[in-house]
Amino acid sequence: MKIRIGKRRRIQFTDKKHPFWGIVSALISLGALVMMVVIFLCAGNAKGQGGIAYGYLGIFNLVLSIVGFVMALRCYKQDDIYVTTPTIGSIVNGMIIIIYLILYIMGVL
Repeated sequence: MKIRIGKRRRIQFTDKKHPFWGIVSALISLGALVMMVVIFLCAGNAKGQGGIAYGYLGIFNLVLSIVGFVMALRCYKQDDIYVTTPTIGSIVNGMIIIIYLILYIMGVL
């Protein structure tokens, strides 16, 4: 049991904790976001002649984001947790998944 002092200077006793998989999901989301920005910048500097390596890295990043998203969603089923890290993980991973799906759909058309 931890003692937490809130904004109003009162003591709260709580058994809540940050779930391990929520923290991992948030770290995956931050890593995937950095990786996405690096891939976009490198592909832009190559002016469309980057080769298939950028495509493979993008697909790997998409799969990594899907794994992080699923991990974040599984954390919501646990009791007595702080939902900050799973929320960060699910929102950022979800945005990365949407961006990559839009990019791949535009590439097909």
